[in-house]
Amino acid sequence: MDKAATIHIREVSKEEQERLVMMPYRQTDMESHTHDFFELVYVVKGTAVHTLNSAEGMLTEGDYFIVDYGSVHSYSRSSDFTLINCIFLPEVIDETLTGCRSLDELLHGCLIRYYTSIPGETPVDRIFHDENGRIKQLIMGMLEEYEEKEEGYAEVFRCRLIELLILTLRKGIHEKQKHPKHRAVLDVIQYVDRNYQDYVNLGAFCRQYHYSLSYISRIFRQETGLSFREYLQKVRIEKSCRLLAGSDMRIGEIAQAVGYEDKKFFNSVFKRIVKMTPREYRNLWAAKGKN
Repeated sequence: MDKAATIHIREVSKEEQERLVMMPYRQTDMESHTHDFFELVYVVKGTAVHTLNSAEGMLTEGDYFIVDYGSVHSYSRSSDFTLINCIFLPEVIDETLTGCRSLDELLHGCLIRYYTSIPGETPVDRIFHDENGRIKQLIMGMLEEYEEKEEGYAEVFRCRLIELLILTLRKGIHEKQKHPKHRAVLDVIQYVDRNYQDYVNLGAFCRQYHYSLSYISRIFRQETGLSFREYLQKVRIEKSCRLLAGSDMRIGEIAQAVGYEDKKFFNSVFKRIVKMTPREYRNLWAAKGKN
């Protein structure tokens, strides 16, 4: 597969150093490409086949999605396909997020308390459907603010974009609730939540609950998309985010409180998952508290 071309925001913006572009247009077929910005797409009418990171699906009216930095997507078999497209840099939401290069990092930055306290997956590179028209209402309001650019429009736009992100996160939670996990997987999740501060492994869980290690490993990855070790690290890092944002504990103390004896290893895991260091995360939270 050939390397996808990267589209830069300066190629689609009218003004130098513009951080936000929003427009309705009729989309034709488009070859695989990636961007150096976030892209929010809402389908107004028509259909098209959308390929996103090699996953193919049909888009219809009312579908919407957010494309992350570095994600590859394309359109084919377009038929009367009309979109509202919102291209934005992270600093549109908050200046402190300048340089952010993933939606997960952006959500950690602008929704610290909410995002780290909910189950579910990052709502990026997934297709959602606007069942009740509430997302379209927000999108149209954002478009109106962008086109008219009256006093304070950037702040109104920012608030509506954050509301859209929260509603989309909520959709992910509801989807998971409609499809409850296997009892054994729920047992693993509860086991991790109770014991994440200690040395835990899947073998110990299986011995305690009399499960087959190979069976649990397989269904846990199937239903969560993560290995046991990856899930344990995710939980520990989410717990550490709360302590970094809501306490004066030293970083080494926080590392130990969530189950890491080695501070350097904690720092490396944290940076891999959150896309910033624990100190940067704490400073981000402190900066937001002063605003």
